[in-house]
Amino acid sequence: CVLSSIHYAGLSEFIVRIGDISEFSISGFISEETNEQIQNITEAVFTDYKQMIVDAIPAFTSSTIRPLLHNILQELMDMGKGSQCPEPDNSLDGLVDVRDLFLSESGALALLGKGNSPYGDLFRSLYSVLDRMMSASDENGMSEMNSFIATMTKRQSNVDGDIHFPGDLFSQNVDIALNGLNAKIDISLSDLRISNIDSLGAPVKLLQPMMGEASTVNNSVSIGVGEDSLRTSFTLKVNGEGEEIQVNNELELGISLKSLEMMLELLAEVQEYHFLHFPLKDLLNVDCWLATVVTPILDRYGMRINEADSGFVLRNLAWAVAEARIDLNCIACSSPLLLDMTSYVSSQQGIDDTTKVANNVFVYVSNLLGGDLVQ
Repeated sequence: CVLSSIHYAGLSEFIVRIGDISEFSISGFISEETNEQIQNITEAVFTDYKQMIVDAIPAFTSSTIRPLLHNILQELMDMGKGSQCPEPDNSLDGLVDVRDLFLSESGALALLGKGNSPYGDLFRSLYSVLDRMMSASDENGMSEMNSFIATMTKRQSNVDGDIHFPGDLFSQNVDIALNGLNAKIDISLSDLRISNIDSLGAPVKLLQPMMGEASTVNNSVSIGVGEDSLRTSFTLKVNGEGEEIQVNNELELGISLKSLEMMLELLAEVQEYHFLHFPLKDLLNVDCWLATVVTPILDRYGMRINEADSGFVLRNLAWAVAEARIDLNCIACSSPLLLDMTSYVSSQQGIDDTTKVANNVFVYVSNLLGGDLVQ
């Protein structure tokens, strides 16, 4: 199918350069004596003409190897033009069934899909590779994706599993005039660091089809699993000056989340016709992919008219954390209350209260994102 869609392809340039050849030998002769003689000859030639051979390889690959590879490519092109890629089934004019798109025929049937591979096996193969990567675990029960995350984050912060944004992130000057209180307050955030991102538990579920649901996928992940919690920290500066106030506080504020569980059910109704006729030139254009999604009917306020979910909908979002802990480290604090808070938030009562508040915040955010206005 790919070859039949290519107008022309050729190998215009092919040059191989090597730095050095450490050893050169010819073997496989029946006679051991012949082997030794050939080896002596090749060693002598290699000693005298090694640099000449190294220097000649770029010209040899360009003038000799390139035409051979070019001719092979032309033969493949002719084979592709001689065949015809099958057109998409014209009867597929409904919505894409993710069970048939991602799963094998038996797997799709088990989740009440059609089970007849209406979309071919390309996306099924890609999803199979993705699913194996997400499901794999190490000997400690942690996701093997952690090694990939550690490598990527180290490029940014030089620390495995950390993302670091040094410098000022936010700065604001506020003038307060309230009931006789006049003050100027400077607030700034800096040095943001997110640590232990490489603490995913196994398995990680991504775009997982669901029983009896043609367009809904389930996603779930747990992070902060194991010995290290997911931690976010930053430096907070609060400086205030007024008639009856003088505040100079600089502290490192952090929050650690132990075993954070997240689950997301997402409805994405994609039109089969637009999906099967998607142009390759727009493969990386997010807007074109969004255009394949069913557009819901909205009123003049942007609210859905029909009660039934359609298009792109956040069906269910749930977060929960086993333990949340706030860390306060005063660098220079003039407020005694901050010193008292430091001992409280590190106590067991403070940890329990922080965990309860964090879970309440997660419920509020879930309800907000799942509400009609955001949808």
